Amino acid sequence: MAIRVRLQDIIEGMEFQSDEMTSYLNTRTGEVVTVAAEHLTAAEAGEEDVELADWERDAMAVARAVVESTDYVRFPDQFEIDEYHIMERFADSCVEEEARIQLDRALRGSGAFRRFKDTVNQLGLAERWYAFRDRGYEEVAIEWCQAHGIDFEQTADRGGADT
Repeated sequence: MAIRVRLQDIIEGMEFQSDEMTSYLNTRTGEVVTVAAEHLTAAEAGEEDVELADWERDAMAVARAVVESTDYVRFPDQFEIDEYHIMERFADSCVEEEARIQLDRALRGSGAFRRFKDTVNQLGLAERWYAFRDRGYEEVAIEWCQAHGIDFEQTADRGGADT
């Protein structure tokens, strides 16, 4: 592959992943696009965009390109990223036993994501958590790039060197 992408662009695209939005990399141009699920579904069904607003026509054009071209590679989805596992690793990495216990407790049951983030803030660990989370996303992004043969560069704000 001749392109070289910024790892930060991949990570930002990954952060947009949800049930409603999917990000892709155009392996020919290096462009990152994020497409709404409804536009992907319409493009796959071959629906016409006759009565759409201009912005939605543009979105449909991108969705059609993703569906019709082999140039687009889907970013890891929320299940492949597994932020819950990143939260567990963060809790396990805490040296302070009481913090570790509270974070482990926050991860149990429904509402774990909100409870975990509230606990992180209450413990004054938000900065450490977000740095840890960023490294987790970076690891997933690097593995994804390597699995797809995509050359990347790490930006200075992530503190990495070129690979």
